Amino acid sequence: MRFRLHSMVAVLVAILLLPALAGSQQAPAAPAQQKPAAAPKEEQQQPVPPEKNPTPVAPVISGPYPVMSQAALQRGRQLFEMFNHVQTSQMWAALSEALRKASGKEEKFVEINKKLRESMGAETQLLGENLVPYMFGPDTVYARISMFANSKLPVISVVTFNQRGEIDVFPMPKAMSPIAEGRYAGYEDTAKLNLPFRGEWLVYQGGRNIFENVYAASDELRYAVDFVFLKDGRLYSGTGKLEDYYCFGQPILAPADGTVVKAIGTFNDSPPGKPVGDPPDGNVVIISHGNGEASVFNHLKQHSLKVKLDDKVKQGDVIAECGNSGMGLIPRVHYRFQRSAGVPLPAQFVNYIADGKPVASGEPKRGQLVKNAAAAPAAAPSTSAPSPAAPAKTPAPASK
Repeated sequence: MRFRLHSMVAVLVAILLLPALAGSQQAPAAPAQQKPAAAPKEEQQQPVPPEKNPTPVAPVISGPYPVMSQAALQRGRQLFEMFNHVQTSQMWAALSEALRKASGKEEKFVEINKKLRESMGAETQLLGENLVPYMFGPDTVYARISMFANSKLPVISVVTFNQRGEIDVFPMPKAMSPIAEGRYAGYEDTAKLNLPFRGEWLVYQGGRNIFENVYAASDELRYAVDFVFLKDGRLYSGTGKLEDYYCFGQPILAPADGTVVKAIGTFNDSPPGKPVGDPPDGNVVIISHGNGEASVFNHLKQHSLKVKLDDKVKQGDVIAECGNSGMGLIPRVHYRFQRSAGVPLPAQFVNYIADGKPVASGEPKRGQLVKNAAAAPAAAPSTSAPSPAAPAKTPAPASK
């Protein structure tokens, strides 16, 4: 158990990076980074180098590129094309003032980026892209995976920019090595899982590779999924205190019928970006669905549990509220589907909507907006032909 928890710490600390998908490294193409703070005790125990803390982002509260908007998507593509077409002077002009000051002279910045792009060659094929909000500021994170002329592996490129379209972070593109998906890659769930929330949420981590899901690199957390609730494309209002995050306090629902086999709810919630990690899992509910399958929810809100050990729950029952306990970085629904012994399984949700399209059964991926589909109308007992019942409306998330 200690090894699994420590591995979770390492993975979650990796998410602290502005571009969680791109990895943590001091690249010649990236502007100078702020000196990282000392690693917390739990992080120092990891058999991996300590990660950097996120670079502070000066909040830009408005502009022509609202967070997560179509305009922001187009701006992300445009900034990438500046790099792809070696438009380094234009890239320099697009840097935020703070980043320009941290980057030194323009000539050095231009030279480094030009050499990097020439060593990679030009982009030859776009494989995918996604858009998510930055965890701790009103910025958009645009990520792209593609093939380059001089790379045998797919390359992940990430750029974080504010609502004026100015670059706050642009790390070196990184080749994505293939990851073994494990013995249960082709597993088909017995439980028919519903999404564990009301309304439409964004998939912040989800998928089977590092481009889509930072957890894919962990043997213990593979297939885990993070969901966040947004308003106007943003994760929080105000100054970004714990209570400002729209996820905080939202009800979490049982994804399928089962029995509660673990319920802990007394640990404190941490301020955003400052996880306590005692213990790393924080408040937890585990539901056994039978057939050796179980659902795990971590980082739940303190004193919010609606269930206790051995309780029977039905699909859709409220079991707790979204919080930020343990090694939580921001309030979010962190969900894992696993065998009872703790071995991760792919979670195949049924009857949901992803980016406006119905999905009979699937695994949500980073950047998708997902919600449960309306329940099918019940069959009428009468032999006459009644008018069809109206589909049930999905309740809106609790108001802040």
